[in-house]
Amino acid sequence: MGKPVRDLLRRTLYRGKGNLVTLDSPYPIIHRLLKGHRVNGILDAGASDGRVAKRFTRLFPDATAYLFEPNPAYRDALVTLADHDARYKPFHCALSDRRDELTYYETESLGGCSLFKPVDEQAKRVSTVPATTIDQWSREQGDPPIELMKFDIQGAELAALRGGERVLETSVLMIYIEVWFNRVYEGGAIFSEVDLLLRERGFELYNLFSPKSDGDDVLLWGNAIYWNRKKLGR
Repeated sequence: MGKPVRDLLRRTLYRGKGNLVTLDSPYPIIHRLLKGHRVNGILDAGASDGRVAKRFTRLFPDATAYLFEPNPAYRDALVTLADHDARYKPFHCALSDRRDELTYYETESLGGCSLFKPVDEQAKRVSTVPATTIDQWSREQGDPPIELMKFDIQGAELAALRGGERVLETSVLMIYIEVWFNRVYEGGAIFSEVDLLLRERGFELYNLFSPKSDGDDVLLWGNAIYWNRKKLGR
């Protein structure tokens, strides 16, 4: 789609709708940016039923996808996925900055469940889930190469990244991550905190995708691609 057409659509179809819409899909962009680099491993934090991992493995069919999902509602779907395709390796735990049993807030929406308490929503159930760090998991698995990471963990992104600094500095080329511009979860990470940590580890913001705002047009969250130019030879 050409730039004039995109600009026209932005000025017309989405005018006054409250939510900003990015017309470009991040998936072909990730595929293009990683062209010429072998993707052996994909770490998917907040894998839900594996739907995003399946999109990534279509782009990178030789990759193994390591799926982290603490929500018991998705366990059967991930087990079934792994039973049918050996490329998928589910881990029924959360990722954080320490190995522990952590409080888990389950909301009405499965996509809103988090290690952090929602600010404006009452959790329907509070439980505990096992958590580990990326670095600890990696050592236990024999340090598999991870070139692509994806995070969709409702404010727990900063803690998970802090627990994976060793892996970030080795094989990781790109990160596709949900970012929060205002706090939706008590103590949850916001964009500036995640951005600072990633820049300190050699990653730069490539672009933002599908930012969403609330009914008062307050920007809440979106998705971002971070890339390591040096590792990619750019």
